[in-house]
Amino acid sequence: MVARYFDLYEAATGDRQAGNPHLPLWHLKSDQGISGALWKPHFESSITKIVDSLGQPKSLKKLRELFTEATLDYALFNAFQDPSKAHIACALIVAHYFTSPAQQHALNAYLTTALESGEYEKQPDRLVGEVKESAQQQARSAAFRTLVLEAYDYRCAATRLRFITPDYRYLVEAAHLIPFAKSYDDRPTNGLALTPNLHWAMDNYLIAPGPDHKWHVSPTLDDLMPDNAWLHQLHGQTVVLPRAKHCQPCQQALAWRLDHLLR
Repeated sequence: MVARYFDLYEAATGDRQAGNPHLPLWHLKSDQGISGALWKPHFESSITKIVDSLGQPKSLKKLRELFTEATLDYALFNAFQDPSKAHIACALIVAHYFTSPAQQHALNAYLTTALESGEYEKQPDRLVGEVKESAQQQARSAAFRTLVLEAYDYRCAATRLRFITPDYRYLVEAAHLIPFAKSYDDRPTNGLALTPNLHWAMDNYLIAPGPDHKWHVSPTLDDLMPDNAWLHQLHGQTVVLPRAKHCQPCQQALAWRLDHLLR
């Protein structure tokens, strides 16, 4: 949710780093929903009785010291399970709080993609097949990215590197095993989380994860060249796999990658 806040803030203002998510997340508890409080934080039991005397948190870190999860108004949550109602609610909120046509356009475009992407995330088996509309492709690509990065816990499948900035940008990218142009497959089983440099190397067939769950390096790369060391050191290393087996790369996709390694 915090990451989503930064996305929306950036869409509205163009300045991602200036966002302060602790402010709306804190004040939501004072607003009213359909059947009660709009947002009920789950405070630590030791501070429940004194939380009002602690005052407004001054940062996201301070907010997290108070609570890390909350419950949305039950009736409102159920209403938003209907995609059409969720779309209407988003459009009304944008129209009410933003007067700039440019801001409205940017926010509506982002929210439309986010909502449609969310439906794909709930049913990842739909993420396969040719795409004819650009809007559908954007939603599917967003779902692919989210599912892959979450499956790998935002950690590179080769180096185990993981870094998330304070405004929720991620070091790793979602990389297709069998390219989308050939497979039309956006399911997480056709993806890996990789740092940008290794994503580039895999897309250029210099490295490949194999069905043996090991990394393979193209024999065309001279192992005596110091500049190639960052790739050669991967050879034989174990591919970092998601804990959830249903998100692990399929053998067919891994075999395709290994078959296309430069020889």
